[in-house]
Amino acid sequence: AGYFSVAGLSFPVLPRLVEREFDGSKADIGLVFGLLAVGMLFARPLAGVMSDRYGRRPLMIVGSLIVAVAQIGHIFAAETGHLWVLFVVRVLTGAGSSAMYLALATTATELPSAEHRDRVFAAFSTMVLVGFAIGQTSGEWVMQEWGFQPTYLMATGFALLTTMVSIALPETRPDNVVPAARMREVFHPVAARVGLVNLMVFTAFMGFNAFIADYAEEFGMEEVRWLLLLYSGTTMAMRLVQGRVMARLPRRALASIAQSFVIAGVLILATAQGTGQLYLGAFVFALGLAWNVPLMILIAVDSADDADRSKVVATVTTFGDIANSVGTLALGFVAESFGYAGMYFLVGALVFAGLILLRSPFLSGLEGMGLSRSEPVAPAASRT
Repeated sequence: AGYFSVAGLSFPVLPRLVEREFDGSKADIGLVFGLLAVGMLFARPLAGVMSDRYGRRPLMIVGSLIVAVAQIGHIFAAETGHLWVLFVVRVLTGAGSSAMYLALATTATELPSAEHRDRVFAAFSTMVLVGFAIGQTSGEWVMQEWGFQPTYLMATGFALLTTMVSIALPETRPDNVVPAARMREVFHPVAARVGLVNLMVFTAFMGFNAFIADYAEEFGMEEVRWLLLLYSGTTMAMRLVQGRVMARLPRRALASIAQSFVIAGVLILATAQGTGQLYLGAFVFALGLAWNVPLMILIAVDSADDADRSKVVATVTTFGDIANSVGTLALGFVAESFGYAGMYFLVGALVFAGLILLRSPFLSGLEGMGLSRSEPVAPAASRT
């Protein structure tokens, strides 16, 4: 929750920072969000190796400290007025975030036994949304009351809180983990198939969070935090029931339903004529997107050997980083050329392509696709 408060704060604050302090455009907004993911993308392979070599907890501590320093960097960048300085800060933020999230997500899959993994990972995913809600609401409020500098000082505090909590966490790295010796060993082939679907759907996540503040201002909405809070609250409600639902229903069916809701949500946003449709689109969008990351990670983790968990999580989330970087950069230029309506139509098409892949033989052979309570997890030694 501490780490994701930093991430949530950026959604309403960073677009305003780009526009007001740097006189930036829609493309620039996409660029600063995309560069975060560029830092994550390049750091992810190294973070995976370090996680297996030194453990999950040291990676959390180092990653959260980097994120804390980077929040101060946002203040420095605004004082210089040079957009390229903000670009460097965003890449640094991405590198620290990569280490932090990889260690967090891997720990969340390793703490519980296999039969409780759905429920525990759903609880972890719920806390992600708690952080988003805290960051989104407090970030915009502090920005409007006191400006950007106090806002990013608060973000620094969130990151340092994360450091202190990380120190108290247990180490969960299995004894039989062997760190990758070559770059090709960093990525897991099964997880790469799941990751491709995650890439297409995760582009929708950034299409909403990176641009919704600027899009809402076109409808005269000055306080976008309530729209973001509706999105986070709806997602959180879905995450609260997620563990029980995923333990009973096949994951392929759940993912199909969820992605259909995502498509419906972005189409409502694309055709919105007023703030009412923005709220409706955010609600429907959240109903579907809430399921994506937990389902994709659990499908991959349960289709691979237990010793490969860190590698699997790193692979799936790397595809999310590609969506965040290349996808967000591209969406910024699409919004600049065709408006936000055209951008959201494109996002809907990408999610539909992911749904086709999900229903195709491309993923049908994965063991994690059909897990439910009536289909217990096989022992790790029997899976490949």
